[in-house]
Amino acid sequence: MKTTRRPFRRALSALVLATGGLALSAAIWVSGSHAFAWGTLAFYTVASLLTYRWASGRGDVAAILGASGDERQRAMDRDATAITGLSAMVVALVGAIVSVVRTGSPGAFGVVCFVGGATYAVALTVLRRLR
Repeated sequence: MKTTRRPFRRALSALVLATGGLALSAAIWVSGSHAFAWGTLAFYTVASLLTYRWASGRGDVAAILGASGDERQRAMDRDATAITGLSAMVVALVGAIVSVVRTGSPGAFGVVCFVGGATYAVALTVLRRLR
């Protein structure tokens, strides 16, 4: 199956990365750490350029980054996203437990656990009705 590459879709992954890096750099700048902000901005600029270059190539990862993958590549992307979400929730849960032991409150980790659980429940409900 031949997939067509669109320049905007290739650039979208790099644009999202650059936007996040710019926002993070601005936050670091506002906090007063100007040298670290410049370093962060430089890192995200290079990472964005490499991502654009990688999305312009051939292969599974390039197809996924360019949002033009076939069924197998989309399944790989979905599975990788699911594994990423699960590992992030495990880290949040462990962080909440440690935070409760140390301070008596789950803190920000508890918020992440709540948002993750609520998102999963809503997504499961919506997907069940759509399928």
